[in-house]
Amino acid sequence: MPARKMRGVQKTGVRRAPKAVQRPAARRPAASRPVARRASVPTRRTQPASVRRGASTQRAAARTVKRNAARARAQQIAPKPRPTVRPATRPKQVMASAPKGKPRPQTVRPGKRMAPAPTMRSKGKMPTASRPTRTGRPAVAAAGAAAAAAAGTFLILQSQKANPEIVSDITSLESDLDDLRSSFDFSDVQSEVAELDADINHVLNLLESARDKGYAYQADLEDLAYQAASRWEEVADGVYDKIEQQANFWAGNLNGVDRQVQQLNAGLSSASAATVAKVQREVDRALNDLRQAENAIEAVYEDVQSQVAELTGRLTKIHWALTALDEAAFNLEDKEDLVMAVAARWDKEGKDDPEGVLYLTSQRVVFERKEKIATKKVLFIATEKELVHAVVIDQKLADVNGVKGNNKGVFGHQDFVEVDFADKELKKAAFHLKGQDAEYWVKLIGDAKSGKIEDDRATGSGLSYADLTGEVTQADIMAAQNEVNALQDEMMLKASERELAELENAVRSLERDLAGLRSRGYAVEKALEADIAVLASQWDTIKARSETTIAHQTKILGEQMQSIQAQMAELAGKSGNLAAARPLYVALKSAIASAEAQADAAEDTVLDQYDEYADEVEALDAHLDWVDWMLDAVSTASFQLLATESGVAAVEAVWERPGLEPENGVLFLTDQRLLWEDRVGDFELKVEVAAAQIESVIEETDEESGAETLVVNFAPGSAPVNAGRFALAMPVAEMWVQMVGRARTGDYAADRAIEIDEADLERIRNAPQQCDNCGAAFTAPILRGQTEITCEFCGVVTRI
Repeated sequence: MPARKMRGVQKTGVRRAPKAVQRPAARRPAASRPVARRASVPTRRTQPASVRRGASTQRAAARTVKRNAARARAQQIAPKPRPTVRPATRPKQVMASAPKGKPRPQTVRPGKRMAPAPTMRSKGKMPTASRPTRTGRPAVAAAGAAAAAAAGTFLILQSQKANPEIVSDITSLESDLDDLRSSFDFSDVQSEVAELDADINHVLNLLESARDKGYAYQADLEDLAYQAASRWEEVADGVYDKIEQQANFWAGNLNGVDRQVQQLNAGLSSASAATVAKVQREVDRALNDLRQAENAIEAVYEDVQSQVAELTGRLTKIHWALTALDEAAFNLEDKEDLVMAVAARWDKEGKDDPEGVLYLTSQRVVFERKEKIATKKVLFIATEKELVHAVVIDQKLADVNGVKGNNKGVFGHQDFVEVDFADKELKKAAFHLKGQDAEYWVKLIGDAKSGKIEDDRATGSGLSYADLTGEVTQADIMAAQNEVNALQDEMMLKASERELAELENAVRSLERDLAGLRSRGYAVEKALEADIAVLASQWDTIKARSETTIAHQTKILGEQMQSIQAQMAELAGKSGNLAAARPLYVALKSAIASAEAQADAAEDTVLDQYDEYADEVEALDAHLDWVDWMLDAVSTASFQLLATESGVAAVEAVWERPGLEPENGVLFLTDQRLLWEDRVGDFELKVEVAAAQIESVIEETDEESGAETLVVNFAPGSAPVNAGRFALAMPVAEMWVQMVGRARTGDYAADRAIEIDEADLERIRNAPQQCDNCGAAFTAPILRGQTEITCEFCGVVTRI
């Protein structure tokens, strides 16, 4: 891959470290090293006291722009291909077959790496939350009961043998046993927990997406999302453990009930109602205890479920509104933002009331007609329709005299909002809202007109409308104290210090990691040692400069923090006189907001000292992970590398052949060969071609899915097919085109870190050129490490 220019000391003639095509959000451990990860949720490191909303998002966006610009420049520097998108998983021993008609590999694709809990409050984004669900844990618990269930006897009532006089009792008992049998492993709770895990991820993604699309209001969303995610992080392990404990307990606890059921089965044809009632009581007791156990577990996370449900509902409406705005027939003006939108009908008390969308922005009320109307009818049936899409009401908020809501319909379930416009032609316009509450819209329009809506903007201010106008309570003072306490770490730039320490650990690990790869046989890319040496030599300068900047910034912030602590102490002293505390409270909240903004700026200043350097380290670290993945794949392959042959790269790929089922496997590139191995069932090497016999290689990208395919054209007779199509499981086709090109030209032979013995090279140069048996010329390339040649005409083997 193209390299990126590094700041600091450079050595003449040393190739620079590669650019980061896709910078991983977290450094160690790499995705290719299997480490169980928790959901990305806020931790104390990234938990400021109050919400720094807009500023942090803008800062993250600015960083992204800077990084992308640097990487674009880097593409023009020193193009040597290196995969820097981390492998998603270890090489799979067995890979699922591709479904018929779906040639893409069903493997894990690279996604966002799990970040160390950034949120919109700190590093600019809500957590991506890619927590691996653990829905399989309790399943291993119920060994004895599972064995019985598998045998088809556990808690099974043989009702067909029952005495006809007790059929109704047996039916009731059988139903309860079914419930017990389906619940004792806590699979329902387990599924609910897994769904909650997924819902939290979904909510965080919805929130991040809404902010990315420019939705600026409902500033409390970040707080709610933070509370839900952090609360779940707090209780999740306990919930999973409790499920497993209960599943284990009930697996054994129901053995007694099962014995009674089996005893009942033995005499079911003559059993009395009293006998059945005895078993029924035991089953009822077990079911009751089981339900209590389930309820106890569910009570731990029901508050999280409630918060997530609320967030999901609100964010779904926001995304609907954003989508509607994207399709709208009008554009927002400068400094105008969408507040909300809803499907609505303008109630003009006629049969042709226009249907469309009612929009509220920070400056206007807009109603847009959007519906299909009949243009031709036959016997009252519309045979032709056309879409009417036009703005029919567009009024400034200043021209809204008033608004009120009411409910109509037989049961009062139809929400109407009536807006009184200054426009004489409109006057009072009533809108039938579909799916949203009228009183909610009355408040929204009122707040937008008064300007109070700006208090709900995610702008970064620590002051709310309630702070400025409401009464101060003891709870407010306690919350302010918590904000000041949490602000302490932020003002000391603890997060920057930790990130710098993590970067140092990554730098120190590079040399050790490369040495391990060399010892496993990775012989090419001799410049890697020099690249790492350059990074290592730069580190002391980078570290010293960053630490000096941190010290300088924390000194400035520390002085401001002392002032805030003094204000907090004065406010706490006024807790007995809340009326007198109001001015102090407002001043403190303002100071906290200002301090957070300065802490943001200080973090930016520190980050500038090492950000590009960190990109270089992470890119090289990711490349070493690729090499490690390749070596793992080679070590488990059905073939062996030749003597002095070095692996270069490997990637999961589907071999697509016209008229045949696609096959899953791994595509390998060495410094001498291109190979593809089938990895479904028994491993089988099905493509093996010398690099010199590759005529061309191109990249194809599906425009819709983004999936990449490598198309390799082989010399006639060198491979089972003239052209191989390999659908790659990761976006590395461009790098593979370059790497195959290097292998074809023999460039890797000149780029070896481990020199080849001259005697081995001489042996290949002096190898026989024709068959001693039939005299036919040997046409296939002779590779280093090859010990014999098989004549393609007579089949006689000639030793080299």
